[in-house]
Amino acid sequence: MRGLGAGMSVLLLAAALTPASAQSISAPSRGQPGVGVGIICNTPEQAERFVGLRDNGANVPVALNTVNTEVRDATACGVAAVAFLRDQTVATRPMGNQLVQIVRINVVAGFDGTGWQRASAMNVQYAVIEAQGQSI
Repeated sequence: MRGLGAGMSVLLLAAALTPASAQSISAPSRGQPGVGVGIICNTPEQAERFVGLRDNGANVPVALNTVNTEVRDATACGVAAVAFLRDQTVATRPMGNQLVQIVRINVVAGFDGTGWQRASAMNVQYAVIEAQGQSI
């Protein structure tokens, strides 16, 4: 994702992940560190669009490709392995038979396929996280 430092490319795992495993970013308390693999986007609008596409039946790769094509940015949304600090919940939306939260996160490191690389500066992203204990 953007802003993770010169020469660093967060490993995008979309092709290898099933829709269920692409939702595995954990939901630590605000300000608590977390580590996970999941959907992250550059803006809350992109994350909401992804959730809407998934709620309408699109699979993960199709939803990601649609969002990225619409905003003309191949890295706007993707699946990434990140270490992060949770900030605020921006929205809670239905996605299939569950609720998900769109959460502002500060990425502090990303996994590049061989190891963890620290972000050169605080990198704000928006994660799609399953709402704990809430389903519909």
